[in-house]
Amino acid sequence: VPSDFVLQAWCKENFVNKKNMLKAIEIRSQLADLCVKAGVPLRSCGQDSTAFRKCLASGLFTNVAELQKNGDYLTLDARKKVHIHPSSCLFSSSPACVVFTEMVETTKCYMRNLTVVDPDWLPDVAPQYFKKKRLGAKALS
Repeated sequence: VPSDFVLQAWCKENFVNKKNMLKAIEIRSQLADLCVKAGVPLRSCGQDSTAFRKCLASGLFTNVAELQKNGDYLTLDARKKVHIHPSSCLFSSSPACVVFTEMVETTKCYMRNLTVVDPDWLPDVAPQYFKKKRLGAKALS
């Protein structure tokens, strides 16, 4: 773990919430310990976040939302209208498909803690669930 000063500076420079970064460091440490105990080798994916985002999509497949032609997002599970939270770095962009960890309802229903995913991954990461589901106009069965 970097020193508090170094971490604070890095978080500020990269627009990352320090509290969230500390939580991520803690979780990473826990996961690394579990991997070591299970004999799973630890390897960095470097700058390629694809495997990590596929993992998130696999574990949170019921929290996938797809951008509609009218600019709204619909969750694939409940077909609920949702929006990207204004505090998200993705707020000013319009990714085609996202996975999120939290939904907050105020004046609108907002997705928080989200990342971009490729909708083509979904049948592979959750095949039983997406076998007969539809993504937009494209059937996956």
